[in-house]
Amino acid sequence: AWVNFTEICNLMKRSADHVTQFVLAEFGTEGSIAGDGQLILRGAYKEKHAESLLRKYIKEFVTCEMCKSANTNLARDSSTRLHMVTCHNCGASRTAASIKSGYHAVTRADRRAAKQKA
Repeated sequence: AWVNFTEICNLMKRSADHVTQFVLAEFGTEGSIAGDGQLILRGAYKEKHAESLLRKYIKEFVTCEMCKSANTNLARDSSTRLHMVTCHNCGASRTAASIKSGYHAVTRADRRAAKQKA
């Protein structure tokens, strides 16, 4: 469990849903946010992996590339369906890459779930 997950999201001024989507896609796992703000992940992960993942998220979706400020806003443009990072300090804006989920191997649990649905 990632105990201070919602606190980190609030500090970055990003929605917990977006950060959760990124973390789950990068780790290639399933998870959810508990009632007390913890991110519950399926599987065991080391603290250093979560730290490097958070650094990657900040680099891609928080930091302004022009002035390196973290005082930015992330908004989704509905017409282009892209995320725009807009800096409040220098006024620069850029598009952020969409979250891509990687390969997900079909596990025994997936097969059982599919079998029970049928």
